[in-house]
Amino acid sequence: MEQRLDRASAAVEALEVALGQYAAVQDDLAELDTYLGSPEWHADRADDEAGRLPQGLKRGVLSEDAIWNLLERHRALARYACMAEEHTTFRPMRRFKQQMTDEECAALLEKAPRGILAVLGDGGYPYTVPLDFIYADGCLYFHCAREGHKLDAIRRCDKASFCVLSEGVKEPDSWWYHFESVVCFGRIGIVDDPQRTDALLRLLGAKYFPQGYDIEDDMQKNAPRAYVLEMHIENMRGKRVREK
Repeated sequence: MEQRLDRASAAVEALEVALGQYAAVQDDLAELDTYLGSPEWHADRADDEAGRLPQGLKRGVLSEDAIWNLLERHRALARYACMAEEHTTFRPMRRFKQQMTDEECAALLEKAPRGILAVLGDGGYPYTVPLDFIYADGCLYFHCAREGHKLDAIRRCDKASFCVLSEGVKEPDSWWYHFESVVCFGRIGIVDDPQRTDALLRLLGAKYFPQGYDIEDDMQKNAPRAYVLEMHIENMRGKRVREK
């Protein structure tokens, strides 16, 4: 057991040092990601091929594979960190008397106009964004552009949470409200079936567009530039709150 303790202690100490060094180069990794394939990178490669760069200058960044392979290893580490707690045990609600039933949670998700999606954003910071959505067949669906912070975060780590809040009801002659909230945890990803994507976009349109709106015309204009995200709910908790 002493040997196990010694090995584990040494490994943890080495990892703490390595994680500190890794955290310190996050800006460098982001800059390399931006640089690769950019006009600046192409100009530097052209200068190198034309012999305009000094002979002794290191050229590792001009090798497409060098930066690409490094970034892929970086992304793999992020995915590994995301999977470190693969078998998550979700906490029970502390105030269980205020807990909503699954049916009540589903009812709120079906009628809520929008909610807040939370993902693991740049630099390990939580990134939250308000989104339109639909709830169908036990999953949440969102639409988004084909690039951006949200998609980059999801590609690094597919764990997400989503929260909706009812409008609330104020007690007569009082300042406090009664309201309900639902928080969902699950895995999120891009729907890769084009026909299913179009069907889900139509469902989103049916929820938000006014009566008589030409959904098909909107589909022709905007669907080719959109993704649909699907969040499989692994845990859902609802809570009734009385502010006083």
